[in-house]
Amino acid sequence: MQALAAVKPPRLNRDEADATSAMTTMGFAQLMAAGAKARAFPTVYPGGAGAVVREAVTPLWSQVTPAAVADVLCACVDMIVSQGKSADILDGWGSCPVAAAMLRTATWTADGRWVAARTWVDTEREADVLSGTWVLLALAHQRSDEDLAAEAEGGEDDDWDDTCDECGGDLQGKGTYGCSCWNPTACDECGDPNGNCDCHDF
Repeated sequence: MQALAAVKPPRLNRDEADATSAMTTMGFAQLMAAGAKARAFPTVYPGGAGAVVREAVTPLWSQVTPAAVADVLCACVDMIVSQGKSADILDGWGSCPVAAAMLRTATWTADGRWVAARTWVDTEREADVLSGTWVLLALAHQRSDEDLAAEAEGGEDDDWDDTCDECGGDLQGKGTYGCSCWNPTACDECGDPNGNCDCHDF
């Protein structure tokens, strides 16, 4: 983690012209889709799922807005708390001040947590915020013990179904953040969050 912090990180998109609700929604969906890559791993640790999520988040960083990152940090804390986990989930992840600070807001109100997230983002400590974001994304998207047990028995992962929670549409394996309800730029065929696929190339 310290070695990563020594590398100059990309900068968030702080262009005021892009500080719109549409950009926030799109950035949120793109980052959450990156975090969902952790679900391909039975367990989440820095060199495995963490590295994969980090590599997915980093190229998005210069495109997403501070508001999107703040929303992601808050959503990740909510997801981790809903799994019954606490701050000790960071054991083995090295120094990660943003992730640790956000997990301490677990008992705060939603508004208070968002203010804390936005305060961190606005400090422009890009390396800390970037690492805190991918770490929390990876940890928030790890599969639960129940998911793994169901998979071992040949069942399905109830938390990763093929029906959009927002519109009820069939996701057909696109993943939660592949629906246009979350991200209007997502491909309507495969759910690619950036629309960088070849589905509509003729």
